[in-house]
Formats: sequence, structure tokens, C-alpha cells
Amino acid sequence: MKKLLFIWLLLIPAGVFAQNEVHPEGYKLLWFFLILVAIPILYYFIRKLLPKSVNTKGKPVSVSRRQLKIDLLKDRKYCPNVLTLRVENKSKKDIDLEAPVLSFRKLWSKRNFKLKGINRYEIYPLFLEAGKTHELRIDLSVFFNHDRKLKRFFRAKIRLQDTKGKSYSSSSIILRRSLFS
Repeated sequence: MKKLLFIWLLLIPAGVFAQNEVHPEGYKLLWFFLILVAIPILYYFIRKLLPKSVNTKGKPVSVSRRQLKIDLLKDRKYCPNVLTLRVENKSKKDIDLEAPVLSFRKLWSKRNFKLKGINRYEIYPLFLEAGKTHELRIDLSVFFNHDRKLKRFFRAKIRLQDTKGKSYSSSSIILRRSLFS
């Protein structure tokens, strides 16, 4: 009898805690994620369905207002020795350019170098006329000799700024293979 009473006393707390759990009201979190996903999809379809604006000559209006086209090219696919910066002024106005900044990037590390000119001659700020192209060859061995750790950086990018303060940048290029490139 004592054993039965002891087991019955042990089971009382289990009976008290055996209640139904109260779930959250509805699927509020699910609705939140559905709306979060639906907004970009609706935006995409609305942009596709609406007619594009056309100027009086019948040519589509360019959405891009980029005045400079900046390309950073490399001489080899991986481990290049020379990078070529090509800046094309696509606007109808002349532009004064400040010195470009070469940015080496690793995962969380970044090193920036200001390019001042060629062969110890300073050519920046540069006056670039409308429709003209400027090309600058960048020898990477100078940077690698300056800091040996730069060989471990696997991305490079150029940032330019005009004298009015508007900034432009090239797309990032891969210098060497890595786990993330």
C-alpha cells in the first residue's frame, strides 16, 4: 500500500503539467515572410508589365545616368601582373577626375592605395573631355613589393571621384582563386 501511495504522489505533478499548450494566434510569422517575399516579386512583374518611357525621337530613355564608364581589366585570368584602368566619359560635359583609389580586398580586410600618376609624374586631377577615354596601366608588382601580404588578397576594385564629389567605381575583379571566389 505504501508503494502504491508513493507512486500515486509521484504521478500527481505529471497530471497537473499535462495540459494543452497554447499556440500563437494564427500564422502571423508565416504571413510576414510571405509578404516579405511577395513585395520584390510584385515589383519585378510591375516593372515588366509597365511600358518603358520613350522620348520624342522614338529611342528608349536610358535609366542609367552614369557619366563615366570605368573598367578594370587584367592581363591574365588569375594572378595578373598588370591591371588596366579604362575610364570613358560618356556624358556631354567635361569632367575633372581626382586620383583613383585601388582597393585590395580579402574577407574582412581591405587595403586602399591612391594612384597619383605614372613614373613619378603626377597626372591627377585629370581633365577628361566629353567622349574621350583615359587608360592607365597599373603594375601590381610595385604593390606586392611594398607589402608582401597583399598577395593573399583576392579581389581588387577601383574607386574614382570627380572634383564635384560624385563617386564612381569599377566592378570587382578576382586576382587569385580562393575559397570564396
